[in-house]
Amino acid sequence: MEDVVLPPAYVDQASAATWLSQPTRMWNHAITVAAAATTAFAGWQNRWISDDGLIAVRTVRQLLAGNGPVFNIGERVEANTSTAWTYLVALVSWLGRADPAPVSVVLGLVCTIGAVVFAVAGAMLLHGRSHWFLPAGVLIVLALPPFWEFATSGLETGLAFLWIGASWWLLVRAVRGGPVLPLVFVLGLAPLVRPELALVYPVFFGALLVLRRPGWRTAARWVAVSMALPVAYQVFRMGYYGLLVPNTALAKEAGASRWARGLLYAGDTVLTYQLAGPLLAVVPLALWALRRRGDLVLAAAPLTAGALMLLYVLRVGGDFMHGRMMLPVLLLVLLPALVLPLHAVTTLACTAVAMWAALCATALHVPYGQAIGPDGIADERGFYVAWTRDPHPIGAEPYVRAAADPLSTQDATGLYVPGTAFGPVPLRAGRPARLGISGNVLGTLGASFPLDALVIDRLGLANALGSHMETACGQRVGHEKPLPPEYVFADYADPGTRLPDERFQAEVERIRGELARGRFRDLLDATRAPLTPGRFWDNLVGAPARTAFRFPTANAPCPS
Repeated sequence: MEDVVLPPAYVDQASAATWLSQPTRMWNHAITVAAAATTAFAGWQNRWISDDGLIAVRTVRQLLAGNGPVFNIGERVEANTSTAWTYLVALVSWLGRADPAPVSVVLGLVCTIGAVVFAVAGAMLLHGRSHWFLPAGVLIVLALPPFWEFATSGLETGLAFLWIGASWWLLVRAVRGGPVLPLVFVLGLAPLVRPELALVYPVFFGALLVLRRPGWRTAARWVAVSMALPVAYQVFRMGYYGLLVPNTALAKEAGASRWARGLLYAGDTVLTYQLAGPLLAVVPLALWALRRRGDLVLAAAPLTAGALMLLYVLRVGGDFMHGRMMLPVLLLVLLPALVLPLHAVTTLACTAVAMWAALCATALHVPYGQAIGPDGIADERGFYVAWTRDPHPIGAEPYVRAAADPLSTQDATGLYVPGTAFGPVPLRAGRPARLGISGNVLGTLGASFPLDALVIDRLGLANALGSHMETACGQRVGHEKPLPPEYVFADYADPGTRLPDERFQAEVERIRGELARGRFRDLLDATRAPLTPGRFWDNLVGAPARTAFRFPTANAPCPS
């Protein structure tokens, strides 16, 4: 791909190059600024926090209150998938003395804007800064409604975008002769940002080794720098929580295979926005523009990583949030093609993509609106905007108001299990709470009650027992382990309590006996026994077997 040059009729070659450099830089900077501004505008116009975002907020509040990185006091359960996001929101909230809910919304948008800037800068550096560039793949990213919505959401998606964009820019810079240590440190954060980003790590690291060709000692030093923090945290996770992975990975059975459901999930994004055309219009052109061997190896890294991430999404069955897990895949695949050097062919392709982008941004929408679709997928923001009746729910208040739980305004005590015929019963002695309440909408429930109340998750995200159930319902991803109420009573109710239904009471007694021995007892002790050095060691060495433990249930309350 040749650079655009000015006619030499009026100036000599050297002065022409000098004259050209300033307009080129201004034009390319304008593309980056416009992309960042569009991200900021679209993200802010679609600002919100999801119910799952409020789960992370409660953990941050517990952390800031000195109760540790837990969802409930006295239960060491890792209810958040992203370790880095939890501690980043906690740090910013602590520094600003601010409510973690709006902090997570604004921080997500800042991360997403930074991701776009880094990603575009990396693409420009890849193709050569002396080119005049055209916005290509970046138009695809910016035109997608899910990208606008998950720029905030209170979830770690914005941080995942930032990690991808920063890693890309640092990789291209390192291959071009820049510093390596910042790159390997950032790459090592992958599993702390999102566990599946660990699939990107070896691809980017491998490209670095192939293109820089360090000696084995230098490579070993890079690996040490890269792995120090994630290995240290993994030791902490195993000793503190007693598991190899976040509890959410067990609740969603992230190691299971659901290929058919994954194809439905991917198709829900690709077909809704007719993405095949624009992707085929720009990605091959990016490879054509990078015909030199080294550049092709570098460009192949994000494409390979994107393919691996796509396979992961397909295998685990995707998600219940429309587009969310497909966005990192699309960003990775488009990294080399976010901008393309000016050429007749690229001009034609970018014009076609711009026309698609206008159609996508204004007319292409999910067919199921603000409801849950037939495949269990929902436009999560649209769903909660309709539920809260707030166009921009960025704090807990709209969710708490929509839930309208009368217990949250009363001085209630005991264990409440909605959906059963039994009133409040006394809590088990020794539980560090006066009130226990169970439910399925965990973020809203956690926001409705104080930190010293036990918020008992019936779907397993924040429940050490429920996450170890075998999958009981073939419903939405992440909603397949509804813990039967008998287990809630057996685990949390005072053993002296007599329930009026004799058959139900007998089942509670049977389960209570199971929980008092064997692997159940080990599981509960790992999360609730005082964290002594001995307990930490037992949790650490027992983490693999504990992570693999599952138990069947015959009476899970699956929705019809």
